[in-house]
Amino acid sequence: MSRKSNAEELVLKLRNLGLTPYEAKAYLVLLRNKVMTSTQISKEAHIPQPRVYDVLKSLEDKGLVIVSEGRPKLYRVEEPRKALKKLAYRIIEKVKENYLFLVDVLEEMYVSKAEEVREEIWKLNSPNRIYDKILDVISNAQVELLISAYDHMLDKLKPRLKKLNRKGVSICLITYSYSEPQKYVDEHRVKKTIGTVIVIADRSEMVFVTNWHEPLRVVPTGFYTKNIHLIRLFNEYFIHNLRDFAEPVYTSWGKKVFTRKFLNLVRAIDMINILRRSGRKVTVKVSGKYVKTGEKVFLEGEPVRTVYNVAEGVAQIFVRTADGREVSVGGWQAYLEDVEAEYVEVIS
Repeated sequence: MSRKSNAEELVLKLRNLGLTPYEAKAYLVLLRNKVMTSTQISKEAHIPQPRVYDVLKSLEDKGLVIVSEGRPKLYRVEEPRKALKKLAYRIIEKVKENYLFLVDVLEEMYVSKAEEVREEIWKLNSPNRIYDKILDVISNAQVELLISAYDHMLDKLKPRLKKLNRKGVSICLITYSYSEPQKYVDEHRVKKTIGTVIVIADRSEMVFVTNWHEPLRVVPTGFYTKNIHLIRLFNEYFIHNLRDFAEPVYTSWGKKVFTRKFLNLVRAIDMINILRRSGRKVTVKVSGKYVKTGEKVFLEGEPVRTVYNVAEGVAQIFVRTADGREVSVGGWQAYLEDVEAEYVEVIS
């Protein structure tokens, strides 16, 4: 590296610590010459004489330079390690202070406008932008995550999915080509085809991506939305077209996992059946609303029977409550059952 390019890099790094270009140049000149007058600094650092006093005063305020009494005033730098450490600490404290002030104000502004933009679909124009948004959506999941992906994506997604799994979020992963069982999710299925990458968190936000099957040859196109109608469409496609016809290669239910919450009734039914086949006693907690009246309801009991008809798309859990009632529970937009479930918690 040439001396000139090295000096330019040092100026850039100093500017990243909050110094102006003139301040950075004056500081480096002083480092090389130890003690100087303002006139000498102005000349060697190519700083206009009327500006040099303000530049040196700012360096003094930042704790990088000290000045002598008397005339002419002499300037020298403080020991860099200590001075820069103090400067960096002050910057960090200032950033924290600004963050704490801004986050509440800006979040309030964001929330007030959130409903206005829920229907929008936002285009993601690069792989990096797509990955960033997918990781955001994964991190936001609190109950259930549905994700279809290609094997080449797993290395980037795995750390975040493992963290989500440890939090108790139920993850359904579908990969579009055969891969080894991914045992950091609740269930892993394989569908040997070229498909759309879909990431749905809690049926509230979603990323979907096309053309990501050959990442070195084809540029993917991604989209992000909170549009509930589009999410419902993709959610049904994921459950009934991808998941139903994908090959199961791993599930943690009945092995490592014995309690989970679900937003999709079909997955709750599968876990109930797996646990019951292993001889375990199962109870469920259901939060939702009565189909006929729309009144909120919470019920708990034993799932005495489950029904899932793939061809008709009918999924039902029949729950016997402590008072002997048998209540039929359906999923999203249920109309035949007694209760439309918002979520179902399966407990063994």
